[in-house]
Amino acid sequence: MRVVLDTNILISACWKPGGNESRVVTLAGMTVCISDALEAEYRDVAQRKKFAKQRECLDARIDAIVATAYRVQPVGNCVACSDPDDNLLLDCALAAEAQYVVTGNLRHFPEEWRGIGVINARAFLEIIG
Repeated sequence: MRVVLDTNILISACWKPGGNESRVVTLAGMTVCISDALEAEYRDVAQRKKFAKQRECLDARIDAIVATAYRVQPVGNCVACSDPDDNLLLDCALAAEAQYVVTGNLRHFPEEWRGIGVINARAFLEIIG
């Protein structure tokens, strides 16, 4: 199963080890998909001052994802999200033929876009059982 993880999932995984987001990030049997733009977003957010206490954890999670991720080069620029910065997640998911985008911020996304489900960590864990 191919998935795209929003940056906020990585942040939540560091804030609450053992929580749903942390469980999603460490799941076996799924392929996390990234693009250059998404990796840049992960790294940019990890460097923000407000995440200084989580920086080591974030850097480690990002490095682990990057080391094993399915990397794609999106060709489109969708405009489906209410927050334009989130469109890069859908672009990545489309290029990767991902089944899901997992986010903690559902309000910025359509429920589904071009066959890609947009769900939170709890729903994702329920789907995969």
